[in-house]
Formats: sequence, structure tokens, C-alpha cells
Amino acid sequence: MLLRNAWYIAAWADELGSAPLARRICNEPVVLFRGKDGRAAALTDRCCHRAAPLHLGTLIEGRIQCGYHGLVFDGSGRCVAIPGQSRIPEDARVRSYPIIEKNQLVWLWMGEAEKADPSLIVDFPYHDDKAKWPNKHDMYPIRGNYMLMVDNLMDLTHLGYLHAKTVGGNPAQHVTAEMKTTRTPTGLKFTRWMKNSVPPPSYVKAAGFAGRVDRCQEFEFVAPSTVLQWTGAIDAGAPYSDP
Repeated sequence: MLLRNAWYIAAWADELGSAPLARRICNEPVVLFRGKDGRAAALTDRCCHRAAPLHLGTLIEGRIQCGYHGLVFDGSGRCVAIPGQSRIPEDARVRSYPIIEKNQLVWLWMGEAEKADPSLIVDFPYHDDKAKWPNKHDMYPIRGNYMLMVDNLMDLTHLGYLHAKTVGGNPAQHVTAEMKTTRTPTGLKFTRWMKNSVPPPSYVKAAGFAGRVDRCQEFEFVAPSTVLQWTGAIDAGAPYSDP
């Protein structure tokens, strides 16, 4: 069962270019594109005429033209042109989805449109400060239930084994980590410290640590499918403050 009255990340903002973009969210085919004004739009990826995938069509001045019979739809899902006829039926439309761009991400609300509340969208403020926080945009297709991915990201007991040569380090340090877990209105958050520990290889390479460090990891699950991760280290015993 999928939670539909929720925001889902559908794409990176820079993925929406000169061609329609196909995605499957909550097992529903969706097509994303930009209107003439540059605003993002999301429609059901099926033409209302013969159910052809709209993402196989063409963008014409910010509207999407079906590649099967040439019907044209605007960002609201309304059919605005039909080749060979001037009258457009009132029900010639496809479903549109509430869509928001924030922090270089494109979010879709898959449920009841009137319940879509932009204030519920998770903040990723550092995405907008590339000078201080360089970041790379990518997507990794995974053949599996998304909940298994949430389990993986929220389970740090595997780091000392699966990622021992990168971010994990000595498995024994994970066993003695100080842990604080907090329930939130939208999910779960935990923070853990591995104080006076040997820095793992990737920390040495990235920050040049020469001695022991105090490592901190903060993870938050926001239902239904978002995980925020903050991780870092300071020299052992040094004062700590948020970045």
C-alpha cells in the first residue's frame, strides 16, 4: 500500500529540459516538462485519446503534443488543440499533479490535490549553496521495494563491514557509539557520536585528519520516502557547532 497524500521527489530540476521526462511515481506513469514560462508541470503519462505515452511526444512552446494523433496539452492537463477540428471536448484532458520546485528538486503530490501543502516539503538548503557545499545530481535505479532502501539508509550497523574501507572504518567503533533517537511528527530522527575514534579512510582523504576524531552522524526519516543525512567529524575533544 502506498501513501498518496504526500510529497515525492520526482526529478532534479535540471533534468527538465527540451524534451518530456518520464517517471513512475507510486506506480503511476507521469510525464514532466516545463511550460513556456519555465514552470514545471506534471501530467499522467497517457493521452486521453488512445492512452499513448505522452513522454514519447514533443514539446511545442511549453505544451506537450502526443506523438500518436497530435493532441496538444498544456501544463494543467487541458487539451488545447486537436488536429483537424476546432471544437475541443470539455473532457479532453489528462490528470495534472501539484508540483513544486525547491532546493533544486522537483516534488510531486500524488494524492488529493486540495490537500497538497507546500510547507510539508523537506528542506535541503545546502543544495542551493554550491560554492560552500558542492553537490552532484544523479539518480540510481534500484530493482526492489523502496522501503528496503529506507531500511538501508537508516541502519548504520552495516557501515563497519560493508563500507569498512571508505566511510565505515573499524566495526568495533560502531558498537560503542552514543545514540539518541527521537520520534518526530513525520518520522524518526537519530544522532550518534563515535568519540575519540580512528577516522575511516574517506575522512582522512577528504579532510586530512591525522589523529583521532569525534564523529557525528545525524539521520532523519521523513515519511514516506525521504531520508536526510548529515555526517562529519572534528578533531577529538574539539568544540562542536552546527555548520
